[in-house]
Amino acid sequence: MKSYVYDKKSIPDHYRAHRIDSLNIDKEEDGVEKKDFIWKMGGQQGQGVESCGEILGRVLAQEGYSLFSQRLFASRIKGGHTTIALRIATKEIATIGEHVDCLVALDQETIDLHGKEICEGGVIIADDAFKPKWETHTGRIFLPLPITEMAKKYGSMQMKNIAALGMSAGLLGFPETPFYRFIAERFAKKGEAVINKNKEIFKEGYDTAVAAMQGVELGKLAVPEKKDQLYLLGNEAAALGAISAGSRFMASYPITPASEIMEYMIKVSHKIHGTVVQTEDELSSVMMAMGAGYGGVRAFTATSGPGLSLMAESISMAAVAEIPVVIIDVMRAGPSTGMATKVEQSDIRYAVGSGHGDAEKIVLAAASIEDCYYIVQEAFNLAEEYQTPVIVLSDLQFGMCKQSVPAFDRDRIGIRRGKLVTEGLSELDMKTKSYFHRFVDTEDGISPRTIPGVKNGMFLSTGLEHNVFGTLSPSSAASDVYKRQLEHNVFGKPAEGQGDRVMEMEKRHRKFATVSKAIQPFTAAHEETDCDLLLVGITSTNGALEEARECLEAEGRKVNHIQLRLISPFPVEELRPYIEGAKKVLIVEEDLTAQLREQFAIRFDCHDKLLSLLQYDGTPFLASTIINKSKEVI
Repeated sequence: MKSYVYDKKSIPDHYRAHRIDSLNIDKEEDGVEKKDFIWKMGGQQGQGVESCGEILGRVLAQEGYSLFSQRLFASRIKGGHTTIALRIATKEIATIGEHVDCLVALDQETIDLHGKEICEGGVIIADDAFKPKWETHTGRIFLPLPITEMAKKYGSMQMKNIAALGMSAGLLGFPETPFYRFIAERFAKKGEAVINKNKEIFKEGYDTAVAAMQGVELGKLAVPEKKDQLYLLGNEAAALGAISAGSRFMASYPITPASEIMEYMIKVSHKIHGTVVQTEDELSSVMMAMGAGYGGVRAFTATSGPGLSLMAESISMAAVAEIPVVIIDVMRAGPSTGMATKVEQSDIRYAVGSGHGDAEKIVLAAASIEDCYYIVQEAFNLAEEYQTPVIVLSDLQFGMCKQSVPAFDRDRIGIRRGKLVTEGLSELDMKTKSYFHRFVDTEDGISPRTIPGVKNGMFLSTGLEHNVFGTLSPSSAASDVYKRQLEHNVFGKPAEGQGDRVMEMEKRHRKFATVSKAIQPFTAAHEETDCDLLLVGITSTNGALEEARECLEAEGRKVNHIQLRLISPFPVEELRPYIEGAKKVLIVEEDLTAQLREQFAIRFDCHDKLLSLLQYDGTPFLASTIINKSKEVI
């Protein structure tokens, strides 16, 4: 491999670091140990921005660092400004953080939009090909480096990202060897010549950045021990959760930010003997999943808000027919098609209330990217145990961001299929047409269930109502014609009697009473319920809320934090001690209409202490925003 050596004397003056103030950049400084680095790269879609961040993250994850990445791009097919950010730490993190240490700019727009995010003493690496202007960003170090020039020298503009990768690794002080191993693996199919070229441009970029800094260091991270961890998207974690739950069928229609769930399932379906169907629309996807669920297959679909809204009638049908099906909703900014590549949490109200005719369902919310794996498994168990549709809420910040998480425990959740009967059924009596009593009333509200093909398990399931006896109740004065209409009885045949209707509705309602005992309804930072301030959130607010709580507690304030995992049925009694024990409750959510607070306000009378912190600009919460608001209300 060709070697490039740079020092203060040999590097061209125009590639040397410039301090955008009066401080002397040539001063040698010892590296200060830091708790984290935040690296960010920006340019136009198609310039290799995302792939550069992906390689940096995967290499460092293998080395044992804790990581959280965030990619932001325009809601269009191609082009537009895009960034990828990577927070690198030695302890577990769950948010992207706030102040950028190193910004790599492939165009002027990146400097203009994100230069203000760079911390004092941070570095801007800019491709000198676009004649960058940086003068307004005082107190930062500026490195105009030949990214485009290097790529041209090696014969491919596609290699700009590898040049930038080398510069980033050198600037942040990471060793070269792990990157060479990764490059060899990544380009193995393209041959030794391509591998060597990429190693060489990485090396040149690395040495150029080190030399340009002229001995100044951004600081150093402690070297972590290597650990058994994964680096993956929340969408990938959800797909793996479905696979571990035993699901082998997915029907879905592509939609940002949920598409990667289907993409991952397609990629691995042949390995697990599974089937993925890309449907013509969201209505088809949920109905296919319901059909598979009726047939005994653990089936699911994945969508976002626009798709979920189309599924409302089908969800109600699954509720009345008591068909298990899982729907993953990766929330995005709306309404209508909204901002498909921006985050929001505005599907809460619809997920809980969608449907008609008092149709009930279970609504869960993932508490972390790691939890995307476990809660999807729990969703499949609950769907079959309670014979109902289950909606799992995630959001774009989870779905499309990567995080390093501990290797999953595939035995933690297990598979529970509820009252599924597969043998030992009584013989059918064709004279009385006494079929399997699929919809029989029970004390816990959950009827026995069988699947097509089970001997003596014949029944009919439609979107109509049913009674336990298969006939109208004696109180009904309906005509013979009327008796042949609507509703279905315990065997699944159409029937409609007032008493039967009441019985079946109450039965289905009764079965949800124990859901909060069947799942961990929320996570709490502290078991002690008394506090000055209780922070509450769902999905991706978790990381920022935890960092805010830790900061506030370090200042001597008594703060607790709850992250909800069960939204419907709402875990009122489990939450009550925490709500009553807190002087103030700050509900942090990414929507305009305080939909999460609404769930609390419906159930708790203490409206004066239920406070809201709302954000709906499409960006994730920063810990500082939560800290500032908390100090106002404590």
